Amino acid sequence: MIKHVGKQGDKKVVVVFREVPDEDHMALVVYPDQLQQNLHDDLMNAIQSVKGQEAKDLGNALHGITGTNGRTILSTIHSERFMKKVRTQDIIMIPAPNNPGIRLDELNKIIRDLDTGSDAAGKLAEMDANAGLADPQKKAAGVTASAAAMGNSGVLSDESIAQNLVQQAEQMRAQMASLEAEATRLMEEAQDLNPALKPKAKRGRKPAAKKATA
Repeated sequence: MIKHVGKQGDKKVVVVFREVPDEDHMALVVYPDQLQQNLHDDLMNAIQSVKGQEAKDLGNALHGITGTNGRTILSTIHSERFMKKVRTQDIIMIPAPNNPGIRLDELNKIIRDLDTGSDAAGKLAEMDANAGLADPQKKAAGVTASAAAMGNSGVLSDESIAQNLVQQAEQMRAQMASLEAEATRLMEEAQDLNPALKPKAKRGRKPAAKKATA
């Protein structure tokens, strides 16, 4: 079982961030087959690492993993513009070979339910039934995920809730940093195309003349 990997049509994708701030129907992905060999290998090794597999969002792990070029992998794929925004409904997460997988938007719903303490397995079963696509494997996955998060007592512990909140905060910080860097890059590009957009330098005031003393 490998997290963070899937397909968009016939293309392989690596999901860096499952959701985009204020656009939870969109995700940020990378197409590994389009990367240079060194970066491709760095990314795949990071995904399979313990840190990569424990991360709810791969981007949080990539922010702290350095590639062979000496930069963090997240910084590299961002600055080289390899991250693309894609609709979550168009991505099928495939954690293992010969697995039918699950749509990313459906997976995101399960994770949100787990975060809020809802019965994720029940929600998934209802969703499948309404769509006429009941899938025992997906229901079993939902039950397993729900049980793992809730423990034997059937409710989320304070420790689990706190851990989820910390993970969400870290995810938001990483996404904000990425978006801020992208906004800065776009502004610099706009200013290069139109120098009139560059902020004008403020003129300093001349120091006041000293009064003559008697």
